[in-house]
This record gives sequence, structure tokens and C-alpha cells, in this order.
Amino acid sequence: MSPDPTLGTALQLTGRDALPLLHRISSNALADLAAGEARGTLFCDFRGRLLHRAVVALAPEGGVWLLRDCAAAAPLAQFVDRHVFREDVAITDHSEAIAPGRVAAPDPPGARFDALGPLRVSTGDGTALVRGAARMSDRERVALGVAAHDAEITERFNPFEVGLGREVHLTKGCFTGQEALQRLITYESVRRALVQARVEGAAPERGAALFAGGAAAGSVTTVARGEMSHDVLAVVQRAAVDAGASWSLEDGRAVQLTRRFEMPRPLGRP
Repeated sequence: MSPDPTLGTALQLTGRDALPLLHRISSNALADLAAGEARGTLFCDFRGRLLHRAVVALAPEGGVWLLRDCAAAAPLAQFVDRHVFREDVAITDHSEAIAPGRVAAPDPPGARFDALGPLRVSTGDGTALVRGAARMSDRERVALGVAAHDAEITERFNPFEVGLGREVHLTKGCFTGQEALQRLITYESVRRALVQARVEGAAPERGAALFAGGAAAGSVTTVARGEMSHDVLAVVQRAAVDAGASWSLEDGRAVQLTRRFEMPRPLGRP
């Protein structure tokens, strides 16, 4: 039986090449990760678009872990496995051992991650024990501007558009999508931004188009439903936000932009 995606992902990678492999194929610098530490990283396509996000944790008792609380394990395991050739790497899925809502969240001040952990990982009895804060609700994610899989973490967007720039290290060595992401920063050409907005009346659907001054300028990615009004995350054209345009849904209902999230700058940039 395949793991329930609501339980999240807990993949254990063993072998001497496990951490070097993840350092090579993902966006963040991982080679200096110390035992007991964890760091978020992204897996992109050649355009710099998002495929996967996970937290890499180096367990004190050995083994490298890939953790996330908002997506199933199998697609990430398959992605990593496709990059294993002669490397000494074995992947074991322990996702079913995670209790719902127990994937660890971050506690560093100002951190914005959906799953950063573990506070402790134990493999002595063959199970993965990941202890931490409860999983974020959509309302919490909308309030903080936290990206999630199949919402903001999709091939439609690059890391800079959805608040994940600090999980990109542009000078740590080549990884898939690095050239595209470097160009976006060098030429200051990130054209979209993550915003929080409010809609009155019926709740919009995820993916609903947003219009600025009558022209299509973005889409809703996450909806936190309320009784009379609904707070949403959306990815929209930066130029339309800068211009102070009036926003609406396709049915003409007004949309109030309540916050534009700052774009975190990538690491290692010149």
C-alpha cells in the first residue's frame, strides 16, 4: 500500500555519497551540513521552475533524511533515484511511521518554512520518529506567506516568485536550473511576486485568475476560507502591484491586496 500523502515524506538515504548527491542535484549548499542540522532545499527543472522542496537533515546517529509535510514521498524518491548512477546511495521510505501533523516546523526567528526538522530522528528500531510542531494550516500559511506543494510549489513558478529564494545558493556549484535562476537575479527579471489578498462573498477556487485593471495578472494559489471573507495567497505580476492597479476576479468581484511578501534574496550571490 502506498503511503498516505497526508502523512508527509520521510526518506532515509544511506551510503557515503548520499549527502554529496543531494548537494549536487538540489539548489542549496549541503556539503557543510553537520550532524543534527537540517536545511531546506529545492529541486528544479532546467528552467529553474519548482519540482520538489524538502528539508535535508543529517541525523546524529547517521543517515541523511529528506523530510516534508505537505506532499507524498514517492515522487521525490523517484526523482532522487533517477540521479543515482554509480553513487553509493540507497533510499528507504519511512513515511508511514510519521504521525499526522508531527513533521517538525522551524523555530529560528524569522524563518519561513513549511517543514524544517527534525528536532530528533531515531532509527534504532527501524522506524523514523520525527518530532516537532503541528503542520501548518492553510490559514497559517496565508498569514505567513509559506509555500506548499501543488499550491505555490509547482512547475508554474520559480523559487523567487513564491518566497523560497533563501533556499537557493547560486555559487555553491552547478545544479539543474542554476543558470536560469542566476539570470533572473543578474538581470533583475523576476516578474511575479507572492501576495496576500482578501475576497468577499463566495470563496474563489485555487487557480482562479486575478485581473489588474481588467487584464489577467495572476492567480490564486491557496485559499483560507472564512465566513464572509476569505484570505488567499496569489502569485501576481509585480508591475501591476507597483502600478497600484485595482484587482478583481473574473466575475468582477473586487479583490483587496493586503500584503506583498518580500522576495528573499538567494545565498552566495555576488
